[in-house]
Formats: sequence, structure tokens, C-alpha cells
Amino acid sequence: MSVVVCTLRTQQHQQHQEAGLAGRLKQINGLGSEAAVSCSEVAASRPLVLLALGQSNAANHGSPERAVREPIMLIADGKCIRAVDPLPGGTGIGGSIWRRLPDALRSAGSEQPIVISVLAVDASSINEWTRQESALRQRLVEHLASLRGLRLLPDFVLWQQGEADAIAGTSSSDYAQQLDRLAAIVEQAGAKAPIILARSTICRSAPSQAVRSAIEAKASTDRRFRLGPDTDVLAGSRFRHDECHLSADGLDAASRMWATAVAVEVARTPMPPQ
Repeated sequence: MSVVVCTLRTQQHQQHQEAGLAGRLKQINGLGSEAAVSCSEVAASRPLVLLALGQSNAANHGSPERAVREPIMLIADGKCIRAVDPLPGGTGIGGSIWRRLPDALRSAGSEQPIVISVLAVDASSINEWTRQESALRQRLVEHLASLRGLRLLPDFVLWQQGEADAIAGTSSSDYAQQLDRLAAIVEQAGAKAPIILARSTICRSAPSQAVRSAIEAKASTDRRFRLGPDTDVLAGSRFRHDECHLSADGLDAASRMWATAVAVEVARTPMPPQ
């Protein structure tokens, strides 16, 4: 195969990927009829701000709610609102970990006000989050700038991603390099937030040891990262409604796991001024 043909096929593949990502970005839930809250009052309460990023299991693709829950405080599209599932910022129309997380944190003993912000896109690879020309990277940069403008930069970034890279066969070294780029994007936005990394790699497949190893190594050697929940242990029909996306029990369990991880980090990490 000639170099020209190989280059052309590579370009066509990239264009196909970019078109697919553009379509998924259009599916991100925007604001609806949620009750608005003053962001200046929210900031004055000095809440714990959590920015949730990732792919489908971070993006409202879980089973729909089976219980009535109070709305949570959410930042979306530059506004502070009280929201229920499906949360603005994710591409799915089902249930989410993050709607449950404030309750799980309170059950774990947290008394600080909790504010969530979500940017999560199904099937997104880490390269799509970090590649310079990626529309998703640009969306993340704009999202962080919006939070900075509200004086509500995240205290922690919650990273629930890995399934797409497990399927693609991303190597441990490549995934680690992309994590470095993700941390740089957060830092360039002015946030000093540690990134808590879930081990989230199963989707109708075995866990990816390459991705998991990259996450575990980064969390143990790089102060910008922390080791979060191992949601790969939530396997089987009880926890996955389609062998990939979390069921109601899976969402409940994942929220408790995330609450434990966040509580540990809050206890050991001084909160920076907004």
C-alpha cells in the first residue's frame, strides 16, 4: 500500500470519528425547566464542587430512577439549577451515578453543601477528551472556563471512563500519556483539582488490564491523580442492565463507592480558595 493511500485512509478514518463525535455532542442534555438558583449564593456557601467527566456510565445511560429523589444542585450551561435525572451535561436519558452522589456523601458523614457539574459523552475515548483539535476537548475547556467565571471551579474531577479504550486496545503507556494531557487541561483552566480515577473498563468484555494499570500507576506516582472506585467489580445482571451500563443497583453501588473515594480525599486534601 502506498504512503498516499495509507494517509488518505487515515484521514478518512479520522473524519469518520470526528463526525461520530459531533453527533454525540449534539445529544448532550441542555437545560429544561429546572429551577434556577443564584450562583453567587451557591459560591458564597463554599460548597464541595465535583466535576464528573467520562463516557456512558457517567452520562445518564443507567437504568431510570425507581425512587423519588430530591433534586441536586447542579451547574450546567453557566447556570446553577436544581436538577433530576437525566442530568444536563450527559448524553443519556436514564439514571446517573451523580444524582445519587450527594445523598451517598451525606450518608458517609459529609455536612458540606455539594454541587455537581457533568460533562459526559457516551463511547468517548480519552483521546477525544485530550486531542488538541477535538471538539470534545474544546467543550471541556469551555466548560471549565464557565465554572471559573462563576467562581465554582471543581475541588475534584471525577473521571469515569475507560470502556472505549479497553475496546480499542489502548496501551497502558498511551493511556497514561493521555491522562497527563487531561490533567494539563484542568490545570490550564486554573483549577488545582486532583483527578479521581475510577477503574471503569468493562462493557460486554473482560476488564482491560492495560487501562487499569495506567490508572493505578498514575494514582500511586503522580500527585495530580487519586485512585477512585473500582466499578469493574460491579459485573453481572444485578449491576449491569445490558452487560455494560449500570442498573439501578449498579448506580446505587457506584454512588456509594464514589462517596467513599471522595470522602477520603476531602479528609486529606486542603480545599483551595475559589
